[in-house]
Amino acid sequence: MRLSFPTSFHFRTLIDLSYPLDFHFPIFPGQEPVGQVSLRVTKEDGYASNRWDMPEHWGTHLDAPLHYSKGAKTVADIALSELFCPLAVINITNRAATDPDTEVSLEDILSWEREHGLIPAKSVVIMYSGWGKWVHNPQFYNKKEDGLLHFPGFSVEAVQFLINSREISGIGVDTLSIDCGKSQDYPVHKTLFAAGKWALECLHNVQDLPPAGAWILVGPIPLKGATGFPARVFGLIP
Repeated sequence: MRLSFPTSFHFRTLIDLSYPLDFHFPIFPGQEPVGQVSLRVTKEDGYASNRWDMPEHWGTHLDAPLHYSKGAKTVADIALSELFCPLAVINITNRAATDPDTEVSLEDILSWEREHGLIPAKSVVIMYSGWGKWVHNPQFYNKKEDGLLHFPGFSVEAVQFLINSREISGIGVDTLSIDCGKSQDYPVHKTLFAAGKWALECLHNVQDLPPAGAWILVGPIPLKGATGFPARVFGLIP
């Protein structure tokens, strides 16, 4: 498939929004552990190859609608044109610093628009909570004394507005889930994917993105039948 860029599109900075992966990277509780099986060791002629055993929803990854919506798009069904989009970055770091259960609200979106204008159609809206500082710390994902996870996410009201009134392509977060950590029924996942949209989780370097004006390019392997998959994600700043 050929992707056409906007007529006047150019960028001066390329930001890698994906974390490097190793076996110690946090994974959502309950998922199978990541493993690497050696397919063939290095031989005298220099050949080496590995076989990887890993879950779909690990590291910086894309969630396809099939993840929570039966019969919906798989990773391979998402068109390339849906993966190159304008960006809107919603900064909630001040609240997240004192309230790990905070959510991106409708008012956060409206406040962003009062400063930057309406969120363009087909945009990706990213939550910047500052949670990346915990990525190699157990506090990033471990359950707390109440038996629940605690990290920020999107509110259902905000996502409904973005779907119905702004026609977004998807959303993204710098945490393990687009739903806040304490959620037990994942309403944001269900709402977003029922509308045929997609999501990015565990984004890296979000602090380097401007609130408005940047673009995002998402490069998952187009794996047929996949509900999600690790992806290389790029932020492009004009």
